[in-house]
Amino acid sequence: MPPRIAWPLLPLAAALFAPAAAQPPDCGAAAEIALICRQAEDGRKASLVRTELPARGGCAQPLLETFTDSDRDRPRSIALAVGQTGECRFADGGRLRVQVQAEPPPPAGPCSNAPSASFTLWLDDRRVADRRAVRDRCEIAPTPWMYRVDRDAVYDCSNGDCGPLLAPDQPLASLPVDSMIAPEAAANAAAATAAAAASNLQRLLDRGPVCAELERQLALDWNALDPFRRGADDGAPLQRVVAAEAPAGTAPPDGLEFIHGPWRAFDFDFDNDGLIDRVYLGDTRGLEGWYSSPLLVAAGAAADGFRARDGAAAPQAVPCQWDGARPPLSHCDDLRNAAWSRREPLRQAVPAPLPGIAGGDDFFQTRTTTALPLRFGDATYVALWSSAGPALDYVGLYRPRPGGRREAVCLIRREAGAR
Repeated sequence: MPPRIAWPLLPLAAALFAPAAAQPPDCGAAAEIALICRQAEDGRKASLVRTELPARGGCAQPLLETFTDSDRDRPRSIALAVGQTGECRFADGGRLRVQVQAEPPPPAGPCSNAPSASFTLWLDDRRVADRRAVRDRCEIAPTPWMYRVDRDAVYDCSNGDCGPLLAPDQPLASLPVDSMIAPEAAANAAAATAAAAASNLQRLLDRGPVCAELERQLALDWNALDPFRRGADDGAPLQRVVAAEAPAGTAPPDGLEFIHGPWRAFDFDFDNDGLIDRVYLGDTRGLEGWYSSPLLVAAGAAADGFRARDGAAAPQAVPCQWDGARPPLSHCDDLRNAAWSRREPLRQAVPAPLPGIAGGDDFFQTRTTTALPLRFGDATYVALWSSAGPALDYVGLYRPRPGGRREAVCLIRREAGAR
């Protein structure tokens, strides 16, 4: 059996948006509402606020965010324009859906030619808020407001006092199920979304059967490689590596430290040489919304457990040292060492594995790239995917080799309009 990693449950400071790269949907370029969902220890949480972010996706299917048991306290956001529907599905089976609609203009009266919008909110297919105003027809400046969801309760916090929408003697379960979003319809919508996603993917590089499996998972969910989604690929041929955690008190080698965020260490064969390596997984969050997950790999000398090699070379930083220039560790902008008398961090990026791709040598940028170890058959692979930059709509799969080398195996691209 291949090794398995028990992935850390690490919070992400903010949901990731890439407004500059977002494409206008068929139903409007500017969003009206930001739906922010979070799975907390004691149940679902969410908030709705007014926004002017660029919208994404189309109007035909709901925009979905799905949470698993490992997604605790990591918020995810959906920007919704008029005509769009957003849905958060939680690990316990609960659902939260918001639809933004245009309000019909009155036949006459003040501002009759100005548009207005409203939203409707459902919890577990039960309509809790119906056609609440998003944008008034006669408003001169945007009026801020906020609604908050805490488990089965919804509060209007627009005026500072959070008043519940349901009366104390009116539990959520007492409301009728709305037939327009019955579970059968939601399932059909999800299947249609997956089919549409599959048609929007293209394998630009295919050097083995692992690429077909990678494409299958990405067609089901482009965020399938999110490192927080532990267990989402159970039983699949391509799985996250799950392995023995390093002993308590283990510290990165040679006095190295990750600059941003926490980390954990695991023991498994990273470079496919039959020997157990020690792999340190970082969790880096930036105030601008970017996210990365760097790795630090110490090569091992034994097949039955990690044992550091005598006189081994310095540990390898991934993706920093997969940069074409192979920079020294002191140039990796996600590492530090108290012994370095002079630190010269540079911006690193893994080059595009094929010529002619926009971004070239500056493709998978270290500061915005997640490096995720995966297992397929008897080999370890590393997937690279980015939260921003030229690789935003690409996923690359690499097979690590001994000595810090790697082989590009797959490159999958999605159409920008499929976000």
